[in-house]
Amino acid sequence: MFAEDLSVFFSDFAVSASFTVEGVQKTARVLFDHPYAAPFGAQVDADAPACQGATVDLAGLQRDDAITVDGRAFEVVRAEADGTGVTNLVLRSA
Repeated sequence: MFAEDLSVFFSDFAVSASFTVEGVQKTARVLFDHPYAAPFGAQVDADAPACQGATVDLAGLQRDDAITVDGRAFEVVRAEADGTGVTNLVLRSA
C-alpha cells in the first residue's frame, strides 16, 4: 500500500460516510456512486451502489456492516482493497 496522503482525492466531490467498527463510531470522506435503476419490463438494469475511500479510513468494515453514506442507510456487501490505498465498498440498501 502507498504511504501517500490520499485526502486530496476525497475532498471536492466526496460525501460523508459514517459507520461503526468494533464499537467505535467513525466517519470518512468517500466518492459515492448510486446508479440509476432503469426498469425494463420485469427486469431492472442497474449496478449496485458503491463508494470508494481511503483504505485507512474504511479499515475494519466487513460484509453486512451498516454504513450511512450521504444520509442514506446501506449495508456492506463487499469491501475490496485495491492495494493502492483505496477500498471499494459494494453496498445494498438497508
